[in-house]
Amino acid sequence: MTKEEEILKAAEEEFFMNGYDATSTATIAKRAGVTHAMVNYYFRTKEKLFMQILDNHVYDLLRALKPIMQVDGNVARVAADAAVVIFDKMNEDRRFPYLLSDISRTHPDFLLRYRENFDTVCRSSLGMHAQRLEKGIADGYVQPCTMHDIYSTVVTLATAPFMNLPILENVARLSPDMIDRHLQERREEMVRIIRARYSTGK
Repeated sequence: MTKEEEILKAAEEEFFMNGYDATSTATIAKRAGVTHAMVNYYFRTKEKLFMQILDNHVYDLLRALKPIMQVDGNVARVAADAAVVIFDKMNEDRRFPYLLSDISRTHPDFLLRYRENFDTVCRSSLGMHAQRLEKGIADGYVQPCTMHDIYSTVVTLATAPFMNLPILENVARLSPDMIDRHLQERREEMVRIIRARYSTGK
């Protein structure tokens, strides 16, 4: 692992533990075992360091979603597949949902940079799926709903289990193996819920 990667890893841990505002480049340097000057050399500012971490997660997620969003097929199946991609990306690094939640509350302007990328990756596909949704509802294959409803359901079901982990770990005292099983069960349940909610079964 390079020094730059060590700093990024330490920074993500600090941002996860303390939040963006309560984290300093000095504490990041201490955790990484490097000088404060070295952190500044690689990243210049705390904001640039944080955005590098967020970029790594967000663009990785968008790359994974792109082929799902471009698939022809049943809207309920595509929604379930997209939810699985989001869930799995959150599970790869369980700090990611907390970083997003923290920055959404405290510095929502940081997220504006992703709007264009989201539009590029998903907007045309969402339009295509919206047309399929209307046809599916008219033909009786899809339960009456809107694309906003589907989007909200997918995001909520794919991210909520990770926001509950601190309670399960620290209050319910679930072991790592139990946490893994719990998440696998939530993943399977998520798919069932999405398919049941939006498919008529025809």
